Amino acid sequence: MIGKVKIGKSFGGICRYVFGEEKGAEVLATEGVRGTSAEHMAADFNAQRELNPNLGKAVMHVALAWPAEEKEQLPNERMEEIARAYLKAMKVDPEGTQWALVRHRDQDHPHAHLIVNRVDNEGATVSDQHNYRHSLEACRQLEKQYGLVSAQEVSQDNRRAVREQLPERAAAKLYVQDALSRHLPHATSTEELTAAMQRDGIGVQATYQKEKLQAVVFAYEGHHLKGSELGRAYSGNNLAKTIEAQQDQVQQQRAELSTAGQQYGQHRLELDLEAFGREYAAQKQQAEKAEKQAQEGFSLQRGEKLR
Repeated sequence: MIGKVKIGKSFGGICRYVFGEEKGAEVLATEGVRGTSAEHMAADFNAQRELNPNLGKAVMHVALAWPAEEKEQLPNERMEEIARAYLKAMKVDPEGTQWALVRHRDQDHPHAHLIVNRVDNEGATVSDQHNYRHSLEACRQLEKQYGLVSAQEVSQDNRRAVREQLPERAAAKLYVQDALSRHLPHATSTEELTAAMQRDGIGVQATYQKEKLQAVVFAYEGHHLKGSELGRAYSGNNLAKTIEAQQDQVQQQRAELSTAGQQYGQHRLELDLEAFGREYAAQKQQAEKAEKQAQEGFSLQRGEKLR
């Protein structure tokens, strides 16, 4: 199973795409939007979008796909069930925001398009942080949960077959590219990326200038490949930018968790003080009542003695 996530601005554009006549489109499920036409669906999405007008990119579009081997195992009902489970795995409440699932039949392999409104029913923003990693983890989880063919294994088998037909250097290049595509999205430091690549048998030679990554060379089966040779995104400078951005995201999440923890602690302290105040007031009231009763009893006894 593959879940390719894209974040965009136009509900009209994506709705027109999924309803394309040449796609053999079939609306399988909707939540909070009409599935009668692209225009109706987009209008419903945009109406809720107004609850949070400052969110520019309110569209989450997920292209869900399965290997051709799963075609007979994925009737509409099962595809809808898996899509709902995918939303939950992505921390999206299927009943808390608008979404639509549209199946296409223009390819040999089963696939569908999931459109989600990132403005939920309360006007809050549905997070898009680390979508690539979360989607990958969700797909692996659902493959196990529903007994699906692993798209990752199918893809790796296909890539392995391709590598076997290539000249040695080209095959090495493809192998290193595949490893980078798997490991880079999870790396928050050069050291993490280096360790992950080494586990795949790939050496990493990094050059630094003023403690900043400037160039990188990957070594595999006697072939030395510059990062820029593998792709623009894998040059030393661009790798450094990607890793730094991911590191900032992690630090931001930690800061948010720390703030949330402090707020929770302050809230608990306030509740504890309030509870203590109530208990103290109750005890004081009981003590005053007991003292009053004692005084009344003493006065009564004294009066009886005087008589």
